[in-house]
Amino acid sequence: MAYGVFQANGQSFDLGHLDEKVISITIGGEEHRILVEFTDHCFTEEALPNDDRPKFAPCSRKDGRFCEERWKASLDIWEHIHLAVRGWVWLGEHDRCLVVKLEATDDTPSLHYVIPFTLERSKGDRRAKLKMLVRSAFLWDDPSERPATFGVVKFNTLVVLALKGAKPRRNYDRNRKTPW
Repeated sequence: MAYGVFQANGQSFDLGHLDEKVISITIGGEEHRILVEFTDHCFTEEALPNDDRPKFAPCSRKDGRFCEERWKASLDIWEHIHLAVRGWVWLGEHDRCLVVKLEATDDTPSLHYVIPFTLERSKGDRRAKLKMLVRSAFLWDDPSERPATFGVVKFNTLVVLALKGAKPRRNYDRNRKTPW
């Protein structure tokens, strides 16, 4: 999918960095190609009461509104994905995995940029063996309620498992390590 440029209220927002792209990773001397796709949840939110933000159409949300904060955060999404592909990712709920990047400066409180994605065998697309669907991306700053994580896994291991049609085991121990 190609998103192009979204125009609203006299402003233009380039969404080209969220167009699908094929990346490759080498494991054990073998190259594995991965098609990376992004949903509009990376830059939209559900409408709030009396929401005057511009509607994004077509949107997978019932009343999806363009969220400038999510869009700005997404400008560096490839940096976070490339770091995760070379390292570790957190296991989220169900089939989701998470890339969690801490964003903090001396002037601002800690925020976590959470990128939920799924990784599975690609069906019907010869460009890649696997498909990584980035389902959302958002800044999380509420310390009282954070997305649940169930352990951590090397991205390489995730690729090997996905090629076999398997999923990593999740750790449900209440004393498990978390990114928070």
